Amino acid sequence: MESHKLSVKRILIDLLSIKDQLKMLFNNNTEYATLINFLTEKDYYNDDDIPLPSLKEIESKTGLKTNQLRNQLLNIYQELFEYDSNKTLEFNNKEYFFFLEFNKTYASFTLKNINHLPRIGENITIPFLKAKIQLEVFYVEDIRHEFTGTSQRIEIYLKSGYFNSYFHFRKHQALEENEIGILEIHDMTDYQIKERLRMGRFKYNR
Repeated sequence: MESHKLSVKRILIDLLSIKDQLKMLFNNNTEYATLINFLTEKDYYNDDDIPLPSLKEIESKTGLKTNQLRNQLLNIYQELFEYDSNKTLEFNNKEYFFFLEFNKTYASFTLKNINHLPRIGENITIPFLKAKIQLEVFYVEDIRHEFTGTSQRIEIYLKSGYFNSYFHFRKHQALEENEIGILEIHDMTDYQIKERLRMGRFKYNR
């Protein structure tokens, strides 16, 4: 089975998302120096005020011909991500973002360091947000990781109350079997979801 053809435009965006790594990993590579300097001189990926450069613009600014540019982008990408690559990415900067929700009231806070990363289903007591969110007992609903630049962003989503493994299973079953939509489930409270799925006290509602 043949692999799909790589999109050079998509490769460009992928590389821009880790531009700081490019400079570290290809610092001594004279062949790619002009292209790497262009890709890393501005924060094209994160700064909304800077438009992503087109391939034509890169050709014009670097003096690279079309085939040269495409080949260099492909080669850099392959050197980074081929199965037997000897390049090692480093995401040493970590930030932990906690998002709390109770009855559509939201709060958040950020940590630079954490001794123990909570796992889905674990219960957490957070007393310092009770004035805003009315409760102090939460459980971990979801954890997401994002890698860009040299940073790892860890997002921890907390819901009010205590973890219920059956409710967790039933929600995901409902999503899988199209009983409820992915957008709907994010807009509904746990109470509304249980009512929709006729769980617990709602089991015999008509």
